[in-house]
Amino acid sequence: MCGVAPHASAKPTGRFQAPAVRRRQILDAVARLAIEEGLANTSIARVAEEAGIAKGSVYLQFASRQALLAGLQADLWAQMLARPTEIVADLDLTWAAKLDTVVEHWMRFEFDFHDLYHAVFHAVATDSDEPLKAARTLLRDIVDAGSHAGEFALDDLDGEVVVEFLLHAYIGPCFHRTDPDTAITNVQQLFRRALRATS
Repeated sequence: MCGVAPHASAKPTGRFQAPAVRRRQILDAVARLAIEEGLANTSIARVAEEAGIAKGSVYLQFASRQALLAGLQADLWAQMLARPTEIVADLDLTWAAKLDTVVEHWMRFEFDFHDLYHAVFHAVATDSDEPLKAARTLLRDIVDAGSHAGEFALDDLDGEVVVEFLLHAYIGPCFHRTDPDTAITNVQQLFRRALRATS
């Protein structure tokens, strides 16, 4: 079984916590429950018990169970998007290298937190497409900038179709629990071929 979210920690001690600390405790608790018990029947009361806090403390951070689950999804997306945003801004990397690095980051996150990722994104419906839009925009920026720089040659391919392919194509090898290093290297090469990378 994989670990919980990168921020997850042991149950906290101390009655009074800053709101940001309390929110982190709650998200870490629901992440643990997602892996150990699944989210289908996870209640606010169960989350409070796991976090070692009062039920009312959860409601101070999240107005409902749905808001709590949406908060966990948003938290995981934030972790998945923070490093790629830094990668895209790195002036020392070619666009092809940026794509390679983003792909590796996302795939390693999926491999390392597979059970949590599945429980949060596949077992529970989401009300928002905003995080996916952010990931889509990030990939579109890489493809567009790499094309303008002459590193990618889309020729007669539709850029939007290419971006959608890149956004979803790496999931399969992760889902089927392929060897991580082999999967990452192969997906990077396939993405470069799809974009006809010159470097």
